[in-house]
Amino acid sequence: MKTSKENEIDREARFFSLSLDLLCVGNLEGYFTRVSPAWEATLGYTQSELTSQPFVNFVHPEDIGATKAELEKLRAGTPTIYFENRYRCRDGSWKWLGWKAVLDGETQEIYGIARDITEAKQIERERLQLLQREQAAAKESEERWQLAVRGSNDGIWDWNVETNEVFFSTRWKEMLGYEEREIANHLDEWSQRVHPDDLDRVRALIRDHFAKKTPFYISEHRVRCKDGSYKWILDRGQALWNEHGNVVRMAGSHSDITDRKLAERELEKQHKRWQLFADIALKIRQSLQLDEIIQTTVTEVQKLLQADRVLVYRVWADGSGSTIAEEVVPGYVSVLHHTFPPEVFPAESRELYSQGRVKAITDVEQADISPCLVEFVEQFGVRAKLVVPVLRQQELWGLLIAHQCSTPRKWSGFEIELLQQIADQIGIALAQAALLEQETRQRQELARSNAELEQFASIASHDLQEPLRKILAFGDRLQEKYGEVLAGSGRDYLERMQGAAKRMQALIDDLLILSRVNKNTLSLVPVDLSRVVAEVLSDLEFRIQETGGVIEVGELATIVADPVQIHQLLQNLIANALKFHRDEVPTVKISGRRLLAAEEHHHTYSTVMEFYQISIEDNGIGFEEKYLDRIFNVFQRLHSRSEYEGTGIGLAICRKIVENHSGSITAKSQLGKGTTFFVTLPSGEREERGREEEGAGGAGGAGGAGGAGGARAQLASDN
Repeated sequence: MKTSKENEIDREARFFSLSLDLLCVGNLEGYFTRVSPAWEATLGYTQSELTSQPFVNFVHPEDIGATKAELEKLRAGTPTIYFENRYRCRDGSWKWLGWKAVLDGETQEIYGIARDITEAKQIERERLQLLQREQAAAKESEERWQLAVRGSNDGIWDWNVETNEVFFSTRWKEMLGYEEREIANHLDEWSQRVHPDDLDRVRALIRDHFAKKTPFYISEHRVRCKDGSYKWILDRGQALWNEHGNVVRMAGSHSDITDRKLAERELEKQHKRWQLFADIALKIRQSLQLDEIIQTTVTEVQKLLQADRVLVYRVWADGSGSTIAEEVVPGYVSVLHHTFPPEVFPAESRELYSQGRVKAITDVEQADISPCLVEFVEQFGVRAKLVVPVLRQQELWGLLIAHQCSTPRKWSGFEIELLQQIADQIGIALAQAALLEQETRQRQELARSNAELEQFASIASHDLQEPLRKILAFGDRLQEKYGEVLAGSGRDYLERMQGAAKRMQALIDDLLILSRVNKNTLSLVPVDLSRVVAEVLSDLEFRIQETGGVIEVGELATIVADPVQIHQLLQNLIANALKFHRDEVPTVKISGRRLLAAEEHHHTYSTVMEFYQISIEDNGIGFEEKYLDRIFNVFQRLHSRSEYEGTGIGLAICRKIVENHSGSITAKSQLGKGTTFFVTLPSGEREERGREEEGAGGAGGAGGAGGAGGARAQLASDN
């Protein structure tokens, strides 16, 4: 049965495999201890390559200093809100990553989320290069602006400051959609078309230039076109002063930079979307509080889309539904906790949404929907709506909805994609919550089973042992007083009764041992295995003499473990080796060796802990290896009691002890040729030895594991 820690690891692994982001767990020594599959898809490295060396080895040399500084901030408890650096790909190229990270103060582990922002950085770099070229061109044009603009496609203006008359070129007017005659030669024609939010700033720039605070007048602002839309204009000019220092004239040009501004806005949206995804993903990673996750979702989506209302609509089994979370602009009707009857959401609509359908309505009054539905949405002031399904394990759970109430609205592809991806994030959170609920029930059932087992142990210890002791005691008296007078069948019955009672007593004793082998009661201390083996051999002295057994003990190490449980483990295995022997003298060989982390690759934690393997080899009867899994189960025997004594619980106790120590037990055997049991346990030591060797001979795979060894040992002791 899995422990809660193992269940948590399983849940984390499922979340890691589902996420599209680059998720990772690291330690304060600068190593990744775990990375999601998305890392390999993005950078090309395997997970073992990423965790086998310090992560700064992958960072661009120019970014290492900033990366280490960010790690120091995390070590001090300051979370990384947003950080960028470059990582080397397997093919030698570099990718920009945008980071969010937080330190878990309890485990001292760093949880990070990264996203590939290389494309966004390229767009930003191109924009800056374009701006630099424009600024350089602006400087040159201000020095010789008449020659520069004469053959260009820019609009040209010439302002007589004393009379406020302005010459606007034909191209200047065409750029805004006007005919030549539609704009008079006066300054008001310009000032009344500058966006109200920009006008004060632009006038301040002109005043600064007139006061000679700036060598040129340069401004980026919006100007209204004939159709009512606005264009972004790069406006540049140079003033002319008279001998008294007064401005008499300023001439210049304006260029349409709307496309560039739209690209910048799109880049900003992409960045905001990344931040939103990162916030929600991090919240899902850190918490399974659905109410908090869903409320954060509607709040952030409303901000990003600037929608009048964003809500999550829960669909119930009977077809009805209700709003469970909402963010609405003041002045509009709230629909929070409002319940809607099944006819509002008919079965055919539920079926379409279950298949992933998205519904985007620009104007409910013009849309192809039934009049009754138009009337229904109008009572809540809805003019446009965007609806995406929220699926939990391929079944419709609810809807994520955005409303525009003030005016009709055409939903962009970006907005539709955004809601779809966030709905997917909610679906992941719902799946995780379901897993948590299931695991909670399993833990409760486990607690109930443990309580019953403890109750049984109490009963077995008192109520069952006492009558057995009486049976054995009275049997001994019968044997002593009347053994001579009992007939042959009477003595046989008495011996059978005594034998059955002794077997029952041994069975109860083994069950009590099994029930008491509990991981929560581990007392982890250094254990000298040589000393434990010597104590076990002393306990088994009579059986060794009885069988004539030969015990060969090699050099054994000291490990961090529970001494009582390790004693029980070795006693059971050595006793079995002595018991299941053939006619020849039983020989038992006990040895041990340290394992490299690579030899324990089947353990999820093998890269952070050194292991020690104990081997117990005998020349006994052996068994067919197809029964390997069976022999570690309770009450499983491969031979009858008439052949070999025992309760069938001893190896089950061994397996439970090994699992308590986060280790493994297996065996190799051949019928009639003996058996070797292999017990592999964490030694409880960091891989300092391996790291020192790497320091002398170069970086290696085990070096990246050492930093977390102590953390694993601490977790073992905490559990």
